[in-house]
Amino acid sequence: MPNYTTHVPGWTNLGPLSADPQKQFVREARQAGESGAEAVLKFRAYKSDHKRGHRFHSEAQQMRELTLQGTAGVLPVLDIDTGAEPAWYVMPRAGMLADVVAEAVTLQQIAGHILVVAQTLAGLAARGIYHRDIKPDNLFWYGGGPVLADFGIAYWAEPGQTAEGEKLGPMWFMAPEMRAMAQEETGRHADVYSLAQTFAVFLHPGRDMPLPGTFRAGTEECHLYDHWLGDPDAVHSLEHLLEAATRYETSDRITIGDFARELDVWLAGSPTPITRNEGLRRGWGPQDEGDRDRAETRRIMIRAAGSLAASVGSPDGAREYRLGDPDGPILLGSYELPQVDPDGFETDGELNFIIVHPGGRRTILCAVFLGREVSFTAEVHRAATDGWELDRQWPLTPWARMRLPSAAQALHALAGQVQQMET
Repeated sequence: MPNYTTHVPGWTNLGPLSADPQKQFVREARQAGESGAEAVLKFRAYKSDHKRGHRFHSEAQQMRELTLQGTAGVLPVLDIDTGAEPAWYVMPRAGMLADVVAEAVTLQQIAGHILVVAQTLAGLAARGIYHRDIKPDNLFWYGGGPVLADFGIAYWAEPGQTAEGEKLGPMWFMAPEMRAMAQEETGRHADVYSLAQTFAVFLHPGRDMPLPGTFRAGTEECHLYDHWLGDPDAVHSLEHLLEAATRYETSDRITIGDFARELDVWLAGSPTPITRNEGLRRGWGPQDEGDRDRAETRRIMIRAAGSLAASVGSPDGAREYRLGDPDGPILLGSYELPQVDPDGFETDGELNFIIVHPGGRRTILCAVFLGREVSFTAEVHRAATDGWELDRQWPLTPWARMRLPSAAQALHALAGQVQQMET
């Protein structure tokens, strides 16, 4: 049995931090001398297990290195055993992020905290470091913001730190591909899954564990409007972001960097405070993937086209046309489209809205679908003797995944440009 009462120079060992008998290696500590600063002392837990012992040495040394580099968003190391294989290290006493979340007034406040964690993880990922153990218990509050700690099973871009076949990560928050992987598995796609599941738990009061598998936007057990009120469009949009981050297949799951960017876009586009809902709960059922992608895109298109129609005083509002409709509009401009097959570009579909202006002009607002991606464009036509002539066109917006905040932001920006030009 390891001796966790060992004297540590410069620190007073005050005993176990937790009553859990399995966590006696984590101790309360106080700095010797006048400061008397409170801290947490962590010992190597498995002296008889060489592989796990090596992991502890790596964790201590690498976290110390992150501290020396001034890495933001990571709980610093205050002191470390100077031996070749460190047997202990010391961290400051920090609060739990979950406690801060529980006191948050708005959903945006919680999303802001998660954004900080996502940006930290994205920065580490860019350096080949993957935490692989993201869960509420490992997210802390220190120095006025969220921080990561407990890098015990992190991947540090060096081999041999995890036993072959050993499960990695927190069971209920663990990405599917990490449940029984060999030591060469880095976990580069795992942190976004675990962080999104942690976020989902934070947004469902009373839920300690996430639902198994992908977060399914729109289903009764997942939808957030049970608990949050203020802007249903923003709440709905956030559900789709959580789904994209928890996809079963890593090839279909967004990266931690994309998650941070999309969450940043969501926050910028959701200024109306979304507060906790203490009243009636309601929900809706799932749809097929393609239908759900198109339905959400159509919803934001209807809103954008309606706004344009109102701004130009259209007598007929916005008329909707699908690809292949014989009465639908034909785009007259030329566009830079991706080459996806030998015979040229073929879209997976289009959705068009025509807004007829007084005075012989019309605006076409168009969504172009390609797989799960969407891009938007607009054209203004003027009436001619033999039909319509192109008066003005806008380039395709950057391709964005349907149902995510960046797609809605791109459409909103395009509609704003058209409205400014036409009014």
